[in-house]
Amino acid sequence: MLNDKKTIHDTIYGSIELDEIFSKIIETKEFQRLNMVKQLGFTYLVFPGATHSRFEHSLGTYYLAREASTRLGLDSNDVLEVSLAGLLHDVGHSPFSHSLEDSMIRMYNKDHLDVTVDIIEGKTPENELSDILGSHKKAVVRILKGESGVLSRLISGNGDVDQIDYLARDSHYTGVALGAVDIPRILRVLSIFNGEFCVEEKGLPSVEGLMVARMLMYRTVYRHKTALIASSLANDALEEVNPEFGEFVEWNDCDFIAELKNKSFQTYEAIKHRRIPKGVIVKLDEGEFGDLVGSLSADLVSYQYFRSPFKKEVLSVLSNGEIRPITDFSSIMQFLERELEGVGLLIFENDKEKDIKEALRRSDIPSQ
Repeated sequence: MLNDKKTIHDTIYGSIELDEIFSKIIETKEFQRLNMVKQLGFTYLVFPGATHSRFEHSLGTYYLAREASTRLGLDSNDVLEVSLAGLLHDVGHSPFSHSLEDSMIRMYNKDHLDVTVDIIEGKTPENELSDILGSHKKAVVRILKGESGVLSRLISGNGDVDQIDYLARDSHYTGVALGAVDIPRILRVLSIFNGEFCVEEKGLPSVEGLMVARMLMYRTVYRHKTALIASSLANDALEEVNPEFGEFVEWNDCDFIAELKNKSFQTYEAIKHRRIPKGVIVKLDEGEFGDLVGSLSADLVSYQYFRSPFKKEVLSVLSNGEIRPITDFSSIMQFLERELEGVGLLIFENDKEKDIKEALRRSDIPSQ
């Protein structure tokens, strides 16, 4: 009998072993598509090493979900299902990951989690993945929707395994050391107390380091202006291309770029040759940004608002036999809740730069 287990060598963790069901999943067309979906969208225009894929990140999240759930002493079925959720949590991402999500929501009324659920439930064309999950489908969907307590919290929320992997991986591939994460230490101090996911007090410095790394990566990498401008142009171009949903969910980065060449040539040329227009980032709430856009619309090529990435699920700390929010222990976390705020992006042609910046100065709106 053939051995259906696989071992894949990962850049961050070394050898990752995959049992039969996981091996079968990664061979499906839905999962293989992630090999050609860049984890960081258009960030490679600024950091040339940032060409790693959602495939790698999904494997890494699977690995951490398996390790963490095993260390926490969960039963074998819970370990299996939370590991499946870790592997599949991003299978619904569009080309260039988050870059196209705003338009995807406007066009199809779905974000990447909605598409992930569609794929798991077999609602996408010529689906290969859903049947492999069999009786685990409902449980995996519940985990990803946040309906399964500790299992959901392992996958989504401050300090989750998704966050741990993407910070370590993105830091490695961009060459930005600000995202360094002490993964072994964090895994050792995760705990469950009275049915709630938490971290032991002795592990607080490692978790604070994770959250500081996240903030610094947002400042340096995730919200780099050039990458955001390219993402916004591509976001607009998706609506110009206007594919049917069933077609769109099968696209990878190359498919999308090929469509741009045929149907949105100006955006294709701008991205291909890195001929990106000018832009500024302003720190305003969404309503204020909308008013600003209205006053400047005649001078703008495009614009986009990026909401705060701070997750509402506050991590709990286990101390002296009770759990309390991490903000009770950490002034760093109190600061980070304020620091990771929403920002707006204004995009304009080079000859409009002086006028835009003068309008911002008159309105006393700081920009970068």
